[in-house]
Amino acid sequence: MGTISLPKQGRTHFTFLQVLEGIEGIFVIIAAYLTLMFKSLRDRWGMNYKEVSKSFPGDFLVPQPRSQFTHAIEINAPAKFVWPWIAQIGQSRGGFYSYEALENLAGLGIYNADQILPEYQHPKVGDLIHFGPNDAYPLVICEDGKAMAIENWYDFNKNSVYNQALESPMNYLHLSWLWMVEPIDENRSRFVSRNRVDYSPSFKNRLLLGLLAEPVVFAMDRKMCYGIKRRAENLYRITQE
Repeated sequence: MGTISLPKQGRTHFTFLQVLEGIEGIFVIIAAYLTLMFKSLRDRWGMNYKEVSKSFPGDFLVPQPRSQFTHAIEINAPAKFVWPWIAQIGQSRGGFYSYEALENLAGLGIYNADQILPEYQHPKVGDLIHFGPNDAYPLVICEDGKAMAIENWYDFNKNSVYNQALESPMNYLHLSWLWMVEPIDENRSRFVSRNRVDYSPSFKNRLLLGLLAEPVVFAMDRKMCYGIKRRAENLYRITQE
């Protein structure tokens, strides 16, 4: 499998397709805001209640989340064709396979790879997964070929991460984010994105983290699911030709 040359981080122009996808993303976000009453359904997009209620790797990291989502998508390719895209997730790596134009309008410097990047195919616990130039979380779970998860503890008052063993901030955020693939049969698999968040229960946090952020997060994560599906199925199809 070859590599792809990633664009320079300072790039500000987008392709016509990226612009169209960005417009699509804006419409998905607006639609989600207009249908906040369906948030509980979006929080398990691609899964039924029984499936989303089972235990997943990393659930112990945030055992009692105040907010969470589990998004999933079925992929017409074996799990081994999905894992390489998960392994290289991250800013300055393979990207997040989401709305690249929207991410970069926000200054995140995220560029999506359409080919496997061999140098990022062996993630390990402790690796930092960047979400932007100055925003990175460590991998705390990494099961080769199956799953990897990040965890972060953040002090809103200090605008910095903190050591949970030494500090107990009054205004905190604690999150975990899992990306995994599970086989369905010999030719199909399912990609799962699971995010669990705990935070100090102030009105502001409940409003912003528990409600208002959800439409944006849903739109971006939904697009990531489709992005990984397309790439994995294309890779599988090439090997069958």
